[in-house]
Amino acid sequence: MIYNLYLTQEGRTGQIPITDEQGKPFGAIRGKLDNPNHTLYLMDTCGSEIGRLFSDGTGLIASYTLDVVHHSLVHVKKVNSHQMNLFYITRLNYWVNGSIKQGSYAFRSGFKKVASVKTVVDDKGVTLTCQISREEDTPFILLIAVLFTQWHVTPLDLPDFLPIISRRTTSTANFFKLFSPYGRKHGRQ
Repeated sequence: MIYNLYLTQEGRTGQIPITDEQGKPFGAIRGKLDNPNHTLYLMDTCGSEIGRLFSDGTGLIASYTLDVVHHSLVHVKKVNSHQMNLFYITRLNYWVNGSIKQGSYAFRSGFKKVASVKTVVDDKGVTLTCQISREEDTPFILLIAVLFTQWHVTPLDLPDFLPIISRRTTSTANFFKLFSPYGRKHGRQ
C-alpha cells in the first residue's frame, strides 16, 4: 500500500492531507510538535481519531509515544550511537535506518523491509510517499514519518487558526491590515 502526505498546500488548511495509491483521501494529520501539548493527531476522512503521537518528555533524549486506537502504546527511541542515526520502534520491534535528513529511510523487522518513506518534490510541492507492507502498521508509519520530517524540515508548518477579535474594537479594514501577508511584509500597519 502506498500513501502520500502532502506537506505543501496551496491553501492553509491546518492539516496534512493523506491519499492512498488510487488518489482517494485516506485522512489527515493535524497538530504540531512545537505546541504546548506536543501532539500530532491522525484523523480519518470522517474526522475520527485513528491515533496520536506525543512527546513523553522522559530522559535527556526526546522520546515519543504513539497511541493508536485498539493497540497498546508504542514508543520511538533513538539508539545512542555516534556512528549512525538509528531509531527503534518498541512493541512493533522495528528499526529505522537510512537518511532521515535526506528523507529516504526504511522500517525493518530484522533484515526484512516492512515500510519505506521517500520525500519527493514535484509540481504539487513536497510530498512524503510511504510504502507500507502491512495494513495494521499504517497509522504508526504515517505518524512517525511526519515526526521525522518535523525534526529536519524547517518549512513544515501547520498553521494556527486566526485569533478571535472583538468586533467592537477592530474594524474589518484593520483586521485585513493585521493578517494580510502584504500588510506585514511591506511594512504597512
